[in-house]
Amino acid sequence: MKLKLVTIMFVLAIAANFSFAQDFYLGTGTPSDPQGTSCASCHSTVNNGIAKLTYYDSWKLTKHAQAYDSLSGILSYRCLQCHTTGWDASVTNGGADEYVKADTSAPHGYTITNATGFNRTKNVGCEDCHGPLGDSTGNLSVDHWGFFGNGTTNVPSVAADVCGKCHSGSYHPYLDEWNLSKHAISTSSSATITNVVLKNKSCVRCHVAQNFILYMQNPAAYRDTILVTGNNIQPLTCAACHDPHSDANPKQLRMSVTNKAVICDACHSVYLDSVNVNTAVHEDNGPALDGAATFGYRYPGQTYSNSAHTFAATQRCITCHVYASTTGGTNTGHTFEPRVQACAQCHSDYFTKVDTSNAAKRFDYDGVQTTTDSLMAVLQAKLNKASHSDSATASFKEANYNLDAVSGDGSHGVHNTRLEQKLLTDAIANFTPTGTTGVKDVNNLPTTYSISQNYPNPFNPTTTIDFTLPEASNVKITVYDALGKQVTTLVNSFLNRGNYKATWNADSYSSGVYFYRIEAKNFLMVKKMVLLK
Repeated sequence: MKLKLVTIMFVLAIAANFSFAQDFYLGTGTPSDPQGTSCASCHSTVNNGIAKLTYYDSWKLTKHAQAYDSLSGILSYRCLQCHTTGWDASVTNGGADEYVKADTSAPHGYTITNATGFNRTKNVGCEDCHGPLGDSTGNLSVDHWGFFGNGTTNVPSVAADVCGKCHSGSYHPYLDEWNLSKHAISTSSSATITNVVLKNKSCVRCHVAQNFILYMQNPAAYRDTILVTGNNIQPLTCAACHDPHSDANPKQLRMSVTNKAVICDACHSVYLDSVNVNTAVHEDNGPALDGAATFGYRYPGQTYSNSAHTFAATQRCITCHVYASTTGGTNTGHTFEPRVQACAQCHSDYFTKVDTSNAAKRFDYDGVQTTTDSLMAVLQAKLNKASHSDSATASFKEANYNLDAVSGDGSHGVHNTRLEQKLLTDAIANFTPTGTTGVKDVNNLPTTYSISQNYPNPFNPTTTIDFTLPEASNVKITVYDALGKQVTTLVNSFLNRGNYKATWNADSYSSGVYFYRIEAKNFLMVKKMVLLK
């Protein structure tokens, strides 16, 4: 009871020095400020014994901390709104706009009218992301501490538009390009993500910004823990990859950009302990580039080697997928789509060998993609001819695993040409189907309607569905997504009595749960299948 009373008195004593309205900018300040009058007065090593809360010490080394100071000699009045804190001419709340005025007669077109206030809010400080922390008296609001049940008042927003208010437009189109990327729809591209991914502990850390940030801070603790779901979730925004508090890595990334520590590998690489041909391949871009021993099934007696890209990409994924324009701000690389300009850095004859105006073939240097796609088509055709019994054999699973691996990599052989084409060639040579296309067994005609579970399942990107007709009839097989929306029709024709199969190539569809339905005379049945990319 005594301890509780002391605690309450301590809280009230502190609360007496803080206001309850949290709408005025205090400024980042310095560690020498009276405690509670600026961010640095608490969040620095000098004033805080909790290491993880000493954000000021690392922030002051970032470019945000020098956004005005390092460029003040060349900034115009128009530039100030993105190089200072709290700029908003529509309100009076202690933002930097209140301490400066446009002045065409002055150098750079502006005059500072209140040096003390402007020095407090110049550069891009804590409150530019966290919001204003005090009131007009210059005191920190008690709400910031959550003493009265409002502990989320200053939880920083990781929404993309927090950074995008400055990093957008023709000059710095980071937000504009990010909006076109798959990162921007990592939580909302389909009902599958909402209904499946966000409930799956092994998926959520790579689809939700808040969870990814926590995972980056402590991979062991947050690998399989769902912490943020519901209405508060954000897709993989700027803050997911870039740490506003630290300049420890280039571009304030949360991980290195070299070797296997590149931040992209945190999600775009699943390094397995061993190959299991009974499982589906998922996010194997990194292992493909590295030529990891568990990328694809290696046939005994065969020799597998890697291509030059395994060794040439000094910044791994970033070298090609975040290639930015060297002049102007017209392309920041934040769509994360590879650019032919990156290829030309090493291949000086690239633009003479490749028709870059053809979107489908713009990376087909020396026919790499054409050859890989041809091998994939040959292997897919053989797999399509497989009977139900074929699909249970080791040779089918090994070949299908290699097709999944190369298809799942998504580069059409560019990441590791030599290895990926060898895996496909060996799979073609080592699998021979016993089944045939169309009617599979005319000597064993069915006596009942049926439709089998698709195989393989889960699949990526192709799966096969067997069905039988005991009599000639009109047949329709339709595929629906998890919301019941029709996505494609596999069969819609009059067929004779027999054993049949339908194949679905879901290469253009998102991972998730789908349903297929057969209608034939009085026969109706629905089954579930899982696409896992």
